[in-house]
Formats: sequence, structure tokens, C-alpha cells
Amino acid sequence: MYKQQKQTKFFFNQDAKNWAARSDFKTNKTFNIIQERNSYVIRQIKKYNLKSLLDVGCGIGDLCYLAAKEIRSSVGIDYASEMIRIAKKKFKKKNLNFINESFFKYEPENKFDCISANGFIEYISLNDIKKFLEQSNNLLNKNGYLVFGTRNRLFNLFSLNKFSTNELRKKSFKNFYEESILLNQLQLNDFIKLKKNKFEEVPFKQPMTNINVDKRHQFSPLQLVDILLKHNFKIIDIHPANYHPVMPSLNFKNKKYKGFAHHVFNLNDKNKLPYIPFSSTFMITAKKA
Repeated sequence: MYKQQKQTKFFFNQDAKNWAARSDFKTNKTFNIIQERNSYVIRQIKKYNLKSLLDVGCGIGDLCYLAAKEIRSSVGIDYASEMIRIAKKKFKKKNLNFINESFFKYEPENKFDCISANGFIEYISLNDIKKFLEQSNNLLNKNGYLVFGTRNRLFNLFSLNKFSTNELRKKSFKNFYEESILLNQLQLNDFIKLKKNKFEEVPFKQPMTNINVDKRHQFSPLQLVDILLKHNFKIIDIHPANYHPVMPSLNFKNKKYKGFAHHVFNLNDKNKLPYIPFSSTFMITAKKA
């Protein structure tokens, strides 16, 4: 286990109770990023009539529990033992199962209609992200779906903070700015045909966030489109999450901003690509080719 994984495992074992509190809508009536990502996965399950789910990095199991109400079989896997302990204690259903194991070592008896992974790829190496896509392809049924969320590198350009300053110094700034403009001009089918930005780590030390891990990846949509296509996935949807109507320094000061952000998340617009540059996270649905 390399440093990034060790730090991630330690942090989420220590933070498990706080994470459980943040994901509980009964006590958090203002939607947050955890709840938006979970909601998106459930929507996709319903939309494509999927019957089985494997949630990678399932945390305290809230998404798996929600899915278990809709499908035949719901399985959550996480290598943070404290997360799995809370999940097993909090959620019980006959068609619900939680496993404390590495996804990369997991060998289930049956394949799945859907694999989800919210906030997972940002904590593993680029090489392991490729292995994640290979493993997902192997564990999905024919015509199965991969649904996952990731931190959005394009948001650095519009957050107007230290992230923005770091991006501005890089030659890649122009490429990401152009990608942001094209998100505002194109439909999905045309967007995914564009020349891709290089799949790589952010080439600077990032400012600290509330997740105490040294390295957390960020990617742009085109970076992930490229790697998904190379691993035999067809991109079905790219959707904004945690939209910011104002910069982060103001966004946390007024709950009305959060309400508007969730309004954007719920919009029925056929094309939601224009909202992505101003969202700290985006979701991708990809179908096994």
C-alpha cells in the first residue's frame, strides 16, 4: 500500500462518524455533495432499470441502502474497516451486503449491472485508476454501467483562490480554459469527439482541503473521456455536482447558495455541460462497450 492509500485509509477510518453525519439527510436538510452523488447514481439505476449494484469505496453504506430499495442485490466494498463497521450496524436488508476488502482483490461469484464509485479515483494512483477501469469492465455484466464522480480540475479556473493561482502558472491553463468554453457550446456527442487533454496528475502541490490527504486527484471531463474510451467504455452522460453560484469563499456563508446549487443539480435540461466548469465535482455514466 503506497502513501496516498495509507493516508486515505487512516483519514476515513478516523472520520467515519463525521462522514455518516454529513450523509444523513434527516439531520442535513440542505443537500451536500455526498447526497447529490448518491442521488445521481440512484437516478441512473432507475433510468436504465438496473438490478444489481457494486459500490466501490462505499463508506458508511448510505448509497447501497438506498439502492437496495430499488434493486435485487446491493453490495458495498471499502477497505476502511471503521466505515464498514458503521455500515453493517446502521443498514440491514436481506439484499444488502458490505465487504471490508480492496476492490482490486475482490472476486465475486456474480457480475453486476452497475458499478458506482463516488470520490474513489481521486485517492488512488493513475496506474490504479486504469486497473480500476479494467476490473470494472471485468465485473460488469454485458451492457453494464459504470457510474462515478470525481473532483473537477476545471473548477480551479473559476474558484478564484489558491487553486486558480496555481493553474494560471501552468501551460495547460489555456487547454483547460478552452475545454470550459467548449462545454458551454457543444452537446455531449460532439464534446466527447474533441482532442483530449492529457491524462495526468495535477502538476503542482494543491492547497489543503477538509480531507487530510496529501494527494487528491482532479480531472477534467476530457481527461476522463479519453481514458474511458481506451478501456472500452462508451460515455453516456456527464453531469455537474456541487455547483457553485459564487466562489467558494462566499459559498459556505449562505445556505441560499446551497439551495440554488441543488436547483441546478435537479434541472431537467437535456444538456447540462455548461454548468460543469462551475461545479467542484462532476459525475460520469459510461456503458460497457
